[in-house]
Amino acid sequence: MHKERLQQMVTMLRNLPEEKRENFDLTDWNCGTSACAVGWACLDPVFIEQGLTFDRLRIAPEFMGSDGWYAVKAFFDIGFGQARDLFDIGNYGKGASTGPDEVAARIEAFIAA
Repeated sequence: MHKERLQQMVTMLRNLPEEKRENFDLTDWNCGTSACAVGWACLDPVFIEQGLTFDRLRIAPEFMGSDGWYAVKAFFDIGFGQARDLFDIGNYGKGASTGPDEVAARIEAFIAA
Protein backbone atom coordinates (compact mmCIF):
# COMPACT_ATOMS: atom_id res chain seq x y z
CA MET A 1 0.00 0.00 0.00
CA HIS A 2 1.31 3.42 -0.95
CA LYS A 3 0.17 5.30 2.16
CA GLU A 4 1.56 8.66 1.04
CA ARG A 5 -0.50 8.60 -2.16
CA LEU A 6 -3.61 7.49 -0.32
CA GLN A 7 -3.11 10.27 2.23
CA GLN A 8 -2.63 12.76 -0.60
CA MET A 9 -5.94 11.53 -2.05
CA VAL A 10 -7.61 12.26 1.30
CA THR A 11 -6.09 15.74 1.32
CA MET A 12 -7.19 16.41 -2.25
CA LEU A 13 -10.74 15.17 -1.58
CA ARG A 14 -11.12 17.18 1.62
CA ASN A 15 -9.90 20.32 -0.16
CA LEU A 16 -11.91 20.10 -3.37
CA PRO A 17 -13.32 23.51 -4.23
CA GLU A 18 -17.10 23.84 -4.08
CA GLU A 19 -17.54 23.77 -7.87
CA LYS A 20 -15.71 20.43 -8.03
CA ARG A 21 -17.72 19.09 -5.07
CA GLU A 22 -20.91 19.91 -6.98
CA ASN A 23 -19.62 17.80 -9.88
CA PHE A 24 -18.33 14.91 -7.77
CA ASP A 25 -19.86 11.73 -9.13
CA LEU A 26 -18.60 8.21 -8.50
CA THR A 27 -20.27 6.95 -11.68
CA ASP A 28 -17.71 8.55 -14.03
CA TRP A 29 -13.94 8.81 -14.40
CA ASN A 30 -14.48 11.86 -16.64
CA CYS A 31 -11.99 14.56 -15.84
CA GLY A 32 -12.94 18.18 -16.01
CA THR A 33 -16.73 17.77 -16.04
CA SER A 34 -18.27 15.47 -13.48
CA ALA A 35 -15.75 13.08 -12.04
CA CYS A 36 -15.13 10.53 -9.35
CA ALA A 37 -12.32 10.69 -6.81
CA VAL A 38 -9.82 9.12 -9.21
CA GLY A 39 -11.03 11.33 -12.06
CA TRP A 40 -10.26 14.44 -10.03
CA ALA A 41 -6.92 12.94 -8.96
CA CYS A 42 -5.97 12.64 -12.64
CA LEU A 43 -6.20 16.45 -12.82
CA ASP A 44 -4.23 17.10 -9.63
CA PRO A 45 -0.64 18.27 -10.27
CA VAL A 46 0.70 16.20 -7.36
CA PHE A 47 -0.68 12.99 -8.84
CA ILE A 48 0.21 13.92 -12.42
CA GLU A 49 3.81 14.47 -11.31
CA GLN A 50 3.79 10.91 -9.92
CA GLY A 51 2.58 9.47 -13.23
CA LEU A 52 -1.22 9.25 -12.83
CA THR A 53 -2.84 10.57 -15.99
CA PHE A 54 -6.16 10.41 -17.81
CA ASP A 55 -6.36 8.56 -21.12
CA ARG A 56 -9.02 10.49 -23.03
CA LEU A 57 -9.23 7.80 -25.73
CA ARG A 58 -10.06 5.04 -23.24
CA ILE A 59 -11.82 7.51 -20.90
CA ALA A 60 -9.98 6.06 -17.91
CA PRO A 61 -7.08 6.76 -15.55
CA GLU A 62 -3.70 5.52 -16.70
CA PHE A 63 -0.53 4.66 -14.82
CA MET A 64 2.61 2.98 -16.16
CA GLY A 65 0.83 1.32 -19.08
CA SER A 66 -2.20 0.16 -17.10
CA ASP A 67 -5.60 1.77 -17.34
CA GLY A 68 -8.89 1.80 -15.45
CA TRP A 69 -9.03 -0.15 -12.23
CA TYR A 70 -5.63 -1.71 -12.99
CA ALA A 71 -4.08 1.77 -13.04
CA VAL A 72 -5.74 2.62 -9.70
CA LYS A 73 -4.49 -0.66 -8.22
CA ALA A 74 -0.94 -0.07 -9.44
CA PHE A 75 -0.78 3.62 -8.51
CA PHE A 76 -1.90 3.10 -4.93
CA ASP A 77 -0.21 -0.33 -4.63
CA ILE A 78 -3.40 -1.98 -3.41
CA GLY A 79 -5.39 -5.02 -4.49
CA PHE A 80 -8.06 -4.89 -7.17
CA GLY A 81 -10.80 -5.49 -4.59
CA GLN A 82 -9.38 -2.81 -2.32
CA ALA A 83 -9.35 -0.32 -5.19
CA ARG A 84 -12.99 -1.07 -5.95
CA ASP A 85 -13.91 -0.90 -2.27
CA LEU A 86 -12.37 2.56 -1.93
CA PHE A 87 -13.48 4.14 -5.20
CA ASP A 88 -16.33 2.20 -6.84
CA ILE A 89 -19.88 3.54 -6.69
CA GLY A 90 -21.22 0.03 -6.07
CA ASN A 91 -19.53 -0.08 -2.69
CA TYR A 92 -21.23 3.02 -1.32
CA GLY A 93 -24.81 2.87 -0.07
CA LYS A 94 -25.52 6.39 -1.30
CA GLY A 95 -24.37 5.59 -4.84
CA ALA A 96 -23.97 8.70 -6.97
CA SER A 97 -24.91 10.86 -3.97
CA THR A 98 -21.69 9.86 -2.21
CA GLY A 99 -19.54 12.90 -1.52
CA PRO A 100 -15.78 13.39 -1.47
CA ASP A 101 -15.68 13.49 2.34
CA GLU A 102 -17.25 10.02 2.53
CA VAL A 103 -14.64 8.64 0.15
CA ALA A 104 -11.90 10.40 2.15
CA ALA A 105 -13.20 8.87 5.39
CA ARG A 106 -13.17 5.39 3.86
CA ILE A 107 -9.59 5.86 2.70
CA GLU A 108 -8.56 7.06 6.17
CA ALA A 109 -10.16 3.96 7.74
CA PHE A 110 -8.36 1.76 5.20
CA ILE A 111 -5.00 3.37 5.98
CA ALA A 112 -5.58 3.02 9.74
CA ALA A 113 -6.55 -0.68 9.55
